Amino acid sequence: MFILGIIVKIIFGASLIGMLVIFYRKTPLLANLPKTSPVFETKKSALTSFLETTREKIKSRFPFEILLQKILSKVRVFTLRTENRISGWLESLRTRAKKNNTDKAKDDKYWEKLEEKKEE
Repeated sequence: MFILGIIVKIIFGASLIGMLVIFYRKTPLLANLPKTSPVFETKKSALTSFLETTREKIKSRFPFEILLQKILSKVRVFTLRTENRISGWLESLRTRAKKNNTDKAKDDKYWEKLEEKKEE
């Protein structure tokens, strides 16, 4: 295990040094490249400009705050309904548990039987 750890550390160190050497050799070449090249420059198509103007029109006619308000109110109603349903389930579980406990208490006559045996 000890030798394996040393080998792993040597490989890690060598690869780190190799990456640093490559970085320092390529940095001047990258600095000399032009900032923009004609390969990456593209003109906006008619479809793209149409979609952008349509998006701006929709945003101006239908404010984001109203949409957010509607969504949040629907989420609130959903959570309230869910909470009400869960409280109903809890209430029914509690009544069932209470009923089961009272039934067991009625059937449990262990101590009375012991007292009867003791008296005999």
